[in-house]
Amino acid sequence: MQTFEEGALRLFFPLEWSVLKYDDCQYYRGPVVRTGTDMAAVDFVVAAPQQPPVLLLIEVKDFRGHAVANRPRLLSGELAVEVLRKALDTVAALALWPRSRHPELGPFSPALLANDTDLRVVLLLEEDPTPNADDRRETRQKLKQDAQLKLRGDIAQLLINKLTPFRITSFVHSCATVPARFGWYALAAPPNG
Repeated sequence: MQTFEEGALRLFFPLEWSVLKYDDCQYYRGPVVRTGTDMAAVDFVVAAPQQPPVLLLIEVKDFRGHAVANRPRLLSGELAVEVLRKALDTVAALALWPRSRHPELGPFSPALLANDTDLRVVLLLEEDPTPNADDRRETRQKLKQDAQLKLRGDIAQLLINKLTPFRITSFVHSCATVPARFGWYALAAPPNG
């Protein structure tokens, strides 16, 4: 497996997959940023070699230890809009690759040039776990957990509503909930560790 780090999170992909830390790559940092259009970027662009080709756009957010500061972003939908912007800006920049033929994106050409590419956006959202509590606080913890799940569901639904017209599927997962069928996985190291 190939391993990539984003803060305290590690993402693991099969060796035969093409993986690019997109927001740090030369193509994005060079010609895309130099357009002066303030285009945003997802954290990872991943191509799985299958038919039809699969192209993953993965945005990683580790909110552990920052729940209070990020709660307004979650409640207002700001985080979902941020992910949408990054995903759509990345798609636009990748659509221009055939004109630039930047070598860094060469391994992605089957997915970038195919008309039937399965395009998926994944928000990998890691949050503070809801601790198991004693009976006295169990109800409060359960309510907190339910609220956290509802917010995730709201973000997922907003992404689905906005991306479906473009035939882009979207998912919101934590490291613990990335389905095995995706073919990749993620692990969360202790924050600041």
